[in-house]
Amino acid sequence: MMQLIQLCLHRHAKRKRGDYNNYDDETRAKIARYAVDNGVARASRKFTSDLGRKVSETTIRSMRDTYVKLKKKVGTELVTLPHSPHGNPLLLGDLDTKVQDWIRKVRINGGVINARIVMAAAEAIVTKFARHRLERYGGHITITSSFAKSLLRRMGFVKRKGTKAVKHLPNDFDEIRQEYISKINNVREKHHIPDTLIINWDQTGCQLVPGGDWTMEKEGTQQISISGLDDKRQITLLLAVSMSGDLLPQQLIYPGKTDRCLPKGVDFPSTWDVTCTETHWSNEDTMIQFVNNVIVPYVDEIRDSMPLNNSTTQKAIAIFDVFKAHRGERLLDLLKANDIVPLFVPAACTDRLQPLDLSVNREYKEQLKSHFHDWYSAEVIHQINEQEDSTGEIAPDNVVVNMRTSVLKPIHANWIVSSHNKISTRKDLIQLGFRKAGLL
Repeated sequence: MMQLIQLCLHRHAKRKRGDYNNYDDETRAKIARYAVDNGVARASRKFTSDLGRKVSETTIRSMRDTYVKLKKKVGTELVTLPHSPHGNPLLLGDLDTKVQDWIRKVRINGGVINARIVMAAAEAIVTKFARHRLERYGGHITITSSFAKSLLRRMGFVKRKGTKAVKHLPNDFDEIRQEYISKINNVREKHHIPDTLIINWDQTGCQLVPGGDWTMEKEGTQQISISGLDDKRQITLLLAVSMSGDLLPQQLIYPGKTDRCLPKGVDFPSTWDVTCTETHWSNEDTMIQFVNNVIVPYVDEIRDSMPLNNSTTQKAIAIFDVFKAHRGERLLDLLKANDIVPLFVPAACTDRLQPLDLSVNREYKEQLKSHFHDWYSAEVIHQINEQEDSTGEIAPDNVVVNMRTSVLKPIHANWIVSSHNKISTRKDLIQLGFRKAGLL
């Protein structure tokens, strides 16, 4: 019985893939030419002996047929016989090589390589050399993140990403959610608080060079070395929204000890709070500054627009997570002194119960990524054009975009202003977060 079982397993076991010989283009041409002159069988015997490994007649027959077709086209003997391309045709066709050359040059110069940068550069190169192929100009090519990652994989790059702890919802999440919603609704009903005075704020890190939490490095490299650039450079955005769909002025926190670290020449809205900390993280002092400069003026403005009998006594609600900077007594006392009721999003539940996390934060960052994409593409095209004007040659692989912090910081700041203005018109998007959290 045991022998029968083993026999069945042996028959159904997956066959091991055979060893496939790879021949260089010159050897392929020699084999094919010999087969044309002497026949397939003799060629098989000869090259099996010469190469010390089996060269099958089927393989030689395929080489011979390809050789004959190419010889008719070129009209002369062939010294090399290239392999036929395998798989689907490349999306960028002949421009694929130009993009790859550019990636290698950026990497050699210590630049960051990630999908977003590859997308922007690929679009720039196609725009310069064959813009008619792009979908926006009536062609068939759309540069996507999937294309960029595929290209990097073909080049032998691998994704390197720091390990993050998997988020787990509490076992009693449903009960926590219901209690959270009930608490907010009870305060709201007790004090007759309008949607305009129910506010959610949240900090989110914002990279100067977008691309997620990963860079690309050659497979097998033990250590990622990036000279002069670090795609982890970031600032903190402190966004605030109301349940009525308003996007409040924001706080930007740059890394640095003095105002000299702030971007120069940027026309920030006067209502924004632009500041700095040594690490760019929020702390109790920056939170008090934010409440005094943004939240209280907004709440007072709403109160002033209400009937006189309510304007001085109307309470508001501020919803925020249990981040350390939010739990200081000075901050909580400041809120209460201004008739703002602080309510915490339950710990470990922000991705399900914090309105900003459920809508605006992601869209805001997508807007910034789009700005970066357009800017980077324009920079690549500009440098190619300058190169062409000065040398008469076009070599995208010689283009390296300057992404020093001093260059990017004011440009990035203007993207933030533009993105904020655009999101502020999306009342539906802002309210969607409250709706997903079960508050609206």
